Amino acid sequence: MKQAWIKALVGKLAATGSMLLFLALIPAAAAGSLPVWAAVLLGIVGIVVLNAACGAILPQEEEKLRAEEPAAVPSVQLRVVRGGHAA
Repeated sequence: MKQAWIKALVGKLAATGSMLLFLALIPAAAAGSLPVWAAVLLGIVGIVVLNAACGAILPQEEEKLRAEEPAAVPSVQLRVVRGGHAA
C-alpha cells in the first residue's frame, strides 16, 4: 500500500523536477551561458525522466478510471407484435 503511494509521489516529484529543468534550460541555452551540447544532453535526460515519471503515475490513474466506469446496461429483448411495432 505505501509502496504505491511512494512510487506515485516520486513520479510526481520527478515530473515536476524535469519540467523545472526545461524551464531553466531554455533561457540558459538562449543566453549562451550553457553550451549547446550540454543543453541537448540535459534535454534528453529530462525527457527520459519525464517519461519514466509519467509511466509511474499512469497505471494508478488507469485503475481509478476502471473503478469509475459504470456497469454495462443489460440489453432488452424486443419482439415484434401484430402491426409491425416493437412491444
